[in-house]
Amino acid sequence: MRRSSWLIRLFAVALSCTALAAFAQNYPSRPLRLLTPYGAGGSYDGLARVMAEKLSEQLGQQVIVDNRPGAAGRIGMAIAMKLAPDGYNFFMIGNTQTIVPSVYGKAPYDLKTDFDGLAMTATITNVLVINPKVPAKSVQELVNLAKAKPGTMRFGSGGTGGITHLAGELFKSLTGTDIIHVPYKFGAQAMNAVVGGEIEINILNMLNSAPHVQAGRLRGLGVTGLKRSHFLPNLPTLDESGVKGYEVVEFYAFVVPTKTPQAIVKRLHAEVVKAVNASDVREKFNALSSEPLTLSPEETKAFILREQDKYAKIVREVGIKAD
Repeated sequence: MRRSSWLIRLFAVALSCTALAAFAQNYPSRPLRLLTPYGAGGSYDGLARVMAEKLSEQLGQQVIVDNRPGAAGRIGMAIAMKLAPDGYNFFMIGNTQTIVPSVYGKAPYDLKTDFDGLAMTATITNVLVINPKVPAKSVQELVNLAKAKPGTMRFGSGGTGGITHLAGELFKSLTGTDIIHVPYKFGAQAMNAVVGGEIEINILNMLNSAPHVQAGRLRGLGVTGLKRSHFLPNLPTLDESGVKGYEVVEFYAFVVPTKTPQAIVKRLHAEVVKAVNASDVREKFNALSSEPLTLSPEETKAFILREQDKYAKIVREVGIKAD
């Protein structure tokens, strides 16, 4: 009886493997959904649509971008949690999804247990910018000015607990400066505020900051990655400017629900890497001031969880709480 039971189990495993292989061979047989917990028009939406167009071409099935913004991405992620792990649903996430659990105390998802990495697609470096009327020509001069007049300079963000808020708080922490945080409803308002002189400082992503820096409407002092950006090559990193250890980059990653068949994850990952490496996609990424980055599914998830730990530490140290 033990031998018979063992043979039955072996047959069941073989049958399952055969069915999975057949499924993978015929995949995809219908359109795929790329859900993004962001609104239309931003950098996440732009990158998602570039990738969706290329993947549709490669897979022979339409990849539909499904924008579900709101509540710091929690609305979209709550929807993502309910979608089937069938290989036809994958999601674009970024810094906000790694920050929300710490700032809000809870989230409708757990990045460690509810999702598996699929692939990294790109990063966008941020830029520390100031209104040109501020008498500082370098990061150190800005730090000295802020220390000389504590509590008088202001930095803007796209809202409490967002990536631009945490970027500013990390700058304050590492420089020991007392700079006032001014939250706006969204990033464009904060950008307009520093351009108009309503506030003195902002940390904007490259897509939004580079045109203003190049036109002289803002003064760029440094980039937030650990290496200089070819988009503004004359700007040093904050790390090399004396703010040691400073690193904040916006990342754009694809994940899938856990229990998505690994054969499908492997296939989709290969297609994403192929798309990112395509010359036309790289040209479009360049137009969005983004830098291509490909990581394995395992590396992608590890990267996301490291980012979550990094921002959780900042939230604890600063005491950030949701409005």
